[in-house]
Amino acid sequence: MFFKKLNCVFILNLGRSTIWLCQSILVLSLFNSCSDQEDFTEEGYDYKTFEVNVFDQLTNVGIDTLAVTKASIGLDSYYYYPITSNSSGKGQEEGNILSIKYQISILGGDTIAFYNLGGEIFSFGQGMNALIPVGLDFAIGQSDIRVGEEYNYILPPALAYGDLDLGDFQAIIPKNSILNIQIKLVALTALFDIPATQSLEINEYINDTALNDTSVWSGNDGFIYRSSSSRLVMKVLDSSFLVSPVEGNTVSLSYVLYDLNDSSAVIDRRTIVDPFLFTLGVDEIIPGLDEAVRNMHLNEPTLILLTSDIAYQESAAVIPNYEGLRQALVSAQGIPAYAAEIEPFQILRFEASIEKID
Repeated sequence: MFFKKLNCVFILNLGRSTIWLCQSILVLSLFNSCSDQEDFTEEGYDYKTFEVNVFDQLTNVGIDTLAVTKASIGLDSYYYYPITSNSSGKGQEEGNILSIKYQISILGGDTIAFYNLGGEIFSFGQGMNALIPVGLDFAIGQSDIRVGEEYNYILPPALAYGDLDLGDFQAIIPKNSILNIQIKLVALTALFDIPATQSLEINEYINDTALNDTSVWSGNDGFIYRSSSSRLVMKVLDSSFLVSPVEGNTVSLSYVLYDLNDSSAVIDRRTIVDPFLFTLGVDEIIPGLDEAVRNMHLNEPTLILLTSDIAYQESAAVIPNYEGLRQALVSAQGIPAYAAEIEPFQILRFEASIEKID
């Protein structure tokens, strides 16, 4: 209904607006599953005793409950408290792209995930309705955590994963689990800084792969097209034809899609016998690909590099960051299909060819 398979995901309105819709559907489904039942008790979770359960657990581990803040989203309460403070750290008013380290456990139970090894960090767009669990996005914003600080967030099932069917991950995250999430904010970046930063990454890729070197890429094949902002870069791999599509044409496109710097993993593929079909100029495809196709020619293999702001932007971030968990959320209609494969703010590399223009 709202979602398409990844090999048909170049639909403009499956961007931020559809993630908002997915999040709204997910919040409503979790709320209905957990809050509409007066005597809800399942998998050891009693909704009415949530607060008692939380404060008992915190007291047992020596947390001063006076430092715990209770907040709510609709009728659902959640809790957070600081672990370490840094009043001089940058606040979220200075940027909404958060880089964090985290640890997740079931309240009173085992640690189920962490992202806290070496220099690795996990980044996502805060306040963009693009973070799962849905309640964590609101809680992070409400707590006003600053760079260098560490906070703990306790989410009820209705703001976490509720009773969603998570497939193989159900053993890790049982239905109606209360999640205990420890977040350390490592860095903040402003959304408007990302295109310029990613353009520099694309320039490094061009230099590293010698795309500008005509001794490597001879003749017409040395041509590179850049948009005025350098957010789109195209490399003609074999210039042979001069026919280009125009607005209103139906285009048949074959392609292989990768991350900018990782050729080992194919994100998506469409072939000559099973091309991606779309109408140019009617907002069916992501804006960067739309601009690229307008500058391509029939049967002309082309390398296309796109910064995230003209591709899938913030996509969807899922904590824990398990690859299979995102696919399970696609099946539960919690996130769009493309978000199972596309990372937040991911630079994309297409090797594409227009096979037919009608």
